[in-house]
Amino acid sequence: MSSERRTLLIGLAVFLAFSVYTSVFSPIAPRQLETRLQSAAEDALSDRRFRWASVSVDGQVATLSGRWPNDSEHNAAIEALWSSEWSGGWLAGGITRIVDNSIAQPGEAESRIIAVFNSDGVTLSGIAPGDAARTGLIEQVRPLFRGRIEPRLAARSGNSNPDNWLDSAMTLLTALEALERGVVILDSDSAVLYGVSSSSDNARQILESIENIAGAIQPVALILTDDEVLGGINSARNCEMLLDAAFAMGRLRFNPGSASLSPGAHVVLEHVSAVFAQCPSGTLGVSVRPVVSGNSDAEILARSRAEAVRNVLMTFGIDENRVTALVSADQDQLVRIVLDGEGES
Repeated sequence: MSSERRTLLIGLAVFLAFSVYTSVFSPIAPRQLETRLQSAAEDALSDRRFRWASVSVDGQVATLSGRWPNDSEHNAAIEALWSSEWSGGWLAGGITRIVDNSIAQPGEAESRIIAVFNSDGVTLSGIAPGDAARTGLIEQVRPLFRGRIEPRLAARSGNSNPDNWLDSAMTLLTALEALERGVVILDSDSAVLYGVSSSSDNARQILESIENIAGAIQPVALILTDDEVLGGINSARNCEMLLDAAFAMGRLRFNPGSASLSPGAHVVLEHVSAVFAQCPSGTLGVSVRPVVSGNSDAEILARSRAEAVRNVLMTFGIDENRVTALVSADQDQLVRIVLDGEGES
């Protein structure tokens, strides 16, 4: 046998062996991948103690089921699934799509989208009313933000696309794009816009553009400019909604094993303080979850972290009598900021 033929046969054997490995034994082999994603998704829900939720994975599509008790737990469960394994295409081997078959308990919104806009583009998360609504929204948002979009938006099962929903969403997102940075939150009965603009004139135009939002929803908006704060907060409910938006401006994180806040956390708390300064009344309660339930050292650290958040809020102008710190082992988020003991941001 010639050396060329031997080399060819060896190469073919290696190729066949590699093909068998990637299709049967490799972590990205279909069956191995699906099993790994199923396990990771179940662990993600279990670790966050979402007892109401269950998940099944088919290929790289995760389906969430259960009856969620509130928006916060619902959104956190979806985020936990996205984060359970890295996302990506078939080769990267992560969750690429989430189908939401979960059901809102009475009184909860049927849909909720959260759009966060900064210098990197827009991140779109939450839950659309159906696949058709999700697809239509992403198709329109992509050119609006010149392709700088990270779609992490799940959809309820089916192709529901309620009248006015897409128009309402695009009105808010068009206003968001005109800001320097900001957040939009839209659910079935409320619309919130919070952000920053260097120009008061631009801010006024943005506020005018969302006055007649489709669906008879009265939007709540607050825009910070170099010279003034435009928009307004005239109720505790409006304050809660805008605090929710301000909290979404970034990630509130601590350095591992300490009560030291990350630089990004200070940015978030500055926005929270700016919103709360416009609230007519009420107090803020900062609660932190211990990283290990029932562990005294973890509870001491959680208390220190809550106090650290409280102290930063006070440096941004919140009176010490209007903000408290406590530890709570029963919450799903690491940190919650609550107005008057009701609602969360």
